[in-house]
Amino acid sequence: MAVKKSTAPKSSAKAAPKAKAAPKAAPKAKSATKAKADTKAAPKAGGAKKAAPKKTPVVKLTDPQRKVLGEVAGKKEEGLLGSKATAKQLAALLEKKLIKKGKKEGEFVRYFITKTGEKQATTAPAAPSAEASSSPAS
Repeated sequence: MAVKKSTAPKSSAKAAPKAKAAPKAAPKAKSATKAKADTKAAPKAGGAKKAAPKKTPVVKLTDPQRKVLGEVAGKKEEGLLGSKATAKQLAALLEKKLIKKGKKEGEFVRYFITKTGEKQATTAPAAPSAEASSSPAS
């Protein structure tokens, strides 16, 4: 024979544990945040170590990209007017945040060098010239 299930007692039984579970979860969350705050505060008070200054990572550039970056660096104030010939190199340098876009003039845009781009422009020509000078001597 089939037995009918009563739905009224089960729904009230389910509602009661949920209500009890919610207050239990709240104190745990509070204690967890206090523990996190304590762990964050402890290194500050106990440690006298200073973080080493972050060095900018060396960005790998191709020879055409170095050449275009040098051109942009040479024209600091007026900037380099982009062209179809240098579009791919300029897009790659823009993606690496070594240059930034300026105003649009006609079809093309002026590109200016950023501070990270200046650092790369000063270090980039030095490395290839050192390799080039050591190659003929060998």
